[in-house]
Amino acid sequence: MPFTRTFDRRRLLGAAGLGLLAAAGASLTGCSSGQKATNTVKDNQGVALPTYRAYEGVTPDLPGTKQGVLPAFRNIPKDRPRTAQDKAGTGQSVSGMANIYYAVPPGPDRNAWWAGLNERLGVNLSMQMVPDADYATKFATTVAGNELPDMLMLQLPNSAIPNLPQLLKARFTDLSEHLSGDAILDYPNLANIPSATWKTAVYNGGIYGIPVPRGAIGNYVYMRQDLFEKHGASTEPKSYDELVETTKALTDPSQRRWCFSQLNQPYRLLGQMNGMPNAWREEGGRLTRSYETEEFKQTVTDLIAMWKSGVMHPDAFSPTQPFKALFSAGTVAVNADGYAGWTQYILDNRANPDFKLGLMPSYERSSGKLAHWWLGNGFFSVNAFKKQDDPEKIKLLLRICDYLAAPFGTEEYFYRLYGQEGRDHTLDKNGNPILTAEGKTNTVVPIRYLADAPPVVFEPGRPGDADVQHAYQTLEIPTGIADPTVGLFSNTFATKNGTIDKAFNDGLNDIIQGRKPFSGLDDLVNTWKTSGGDTIRGEFEDQIQNS
Repeated sequence: MPFTRTFDRRRLLGAAGLGLLAAAGASLTGCSSGQKATNTVKDNQGVALPTYRAYEGVTPDLPGTKQGVLPAFRNIPKDRPRTAQDKAGTGQSVSGMANIYYAVPPGPDRNAWWAGLNERLGVNLSMQMVPDADYATKFATTVAGNELPDMLMLQLPNSAIPNLPQLLKARFTDLSEHLSGDAILDYPNLANIPSATWKTAVYNGGIYGIPVPRGAIGNYVYMRQDLFEKHGASTEPKSYDELVETTKALTDPSQRRWCFSQLNQPYRLLGQMNGMPNAWREEGGRLTRSYETEEFKQTVTDLIAMWKSGVMHPDAFSPTQPFKALFSAGTVAVNADGYAGWTQYILDNRANPDFKLGLMPSYERSSGKLAHWWLGNGFFSVNAFKKQDDPEKIKLLLRICDYLAAPFGTEEYFYRLYGQEGRDHTLDKNGNPILTAEGKTNTVVPIRYLADAPPVVFEPGRPGDADVQHAYQTLEIPTGIADPTVGLFSNTFATKNGTIDKAFNDGLNDIIQGRKPFSGLDDLVNTWKTSGGDTIRGEFEDQIQNS
């Protein structure tokens, strides 16, 4: 999707680091056996994915669905079963690296929660915690210097790691013998991760890590429902004209209030409304990028009109705009953001008694029918294990990840998120945990990017929120369309997409803001194609057509 902060943060700031990776990758054309690393569909089709065995130790108030609606809990279960009967280790030292979105917490010598986790795991776990904006560069320097920790988070949804199959084969462990088929049943919490999610870790005919699962819904269209109600705006605009009326009702620059803060918000609504593909459209093994469609042209036309009408914040094109803060302050009323952001918006606004969070459905342009939702990619990252001389070390790392993947409602899950009662959290009248100031600081160690349970919907102390989110997912997910390239790898995408997409988006932003004519859009698309877009398409198509 154009205009996103993810693009700026992970691809632009990591550009220098990716150059290091590309240089390092030149020496990774093969592995220690002398055989060239490959990532063909033929190789990967022979991989037996891990057997899926759903955890049934707790019962949700609102069940999930096979399509991907998450199970929802109004309150956390009071009886919390244990899934790990023995400690993973016997005092060994283990290292990991992942990104972090918060201030780095104290180490285990000054962090009772972390010390308690180490005690439960039976290991001395050390973590390199890297700010998200710096992660691509840190990852690249770590790989180039061959100073790998035992476990390393790969930001694979962006596929911006050059020569990834070669890198995995040369430096990381093929876990197939431990995880394929029924072998994973030795690690029952990992077996609770849906089979399709594991496809994202399959390279070179093997399983090269533990995927961190995410919900199919991907993003929500959040709205400040209190502002909608105050200004008489429709919370469910069922056509383009109704959406325009809603945006105008929510906008009053004299009061420093706009409908949208960033361009990606109306882009998502309008793109779905106009029937654009979710990044790519696949037909008979052939791919069409969203940029090449008539639906995209219509969306750009609509964005030009919205920008002229003034319903977007004046800084809508700034990659550093604090869009979350503007939403919380009531400066803007609509925000497209990840579904997991619901909890943070509630926490950030707990002192505002008028704050009311809602979710906006997405409708087609004129039919009154629900639009096709753009589904998420189903995972956040993959935790890869560096190659080890001692095979028992691999089993230790798998036992650690099995503990960290303990499902919602279990004792292990509860401690991992909320720590020790009375110190890291207190309990409300329904037994739901409320983090203390110490707990908020100490529990953010990013172990959730080493392994995690499949997500659920749960908001501590707010049982009604589970119903709202579950109903929204139930409405939108059945209409969903997936990006057909998820799980595929294009080395040209990894090495060039950041540059060519930036050039495309910069030119597109000029068109939307009126600095360049709409007639320049075709030239912009052609430049994208010749600069690498057609090569990316071809690399993806080769994998699709041979599957």
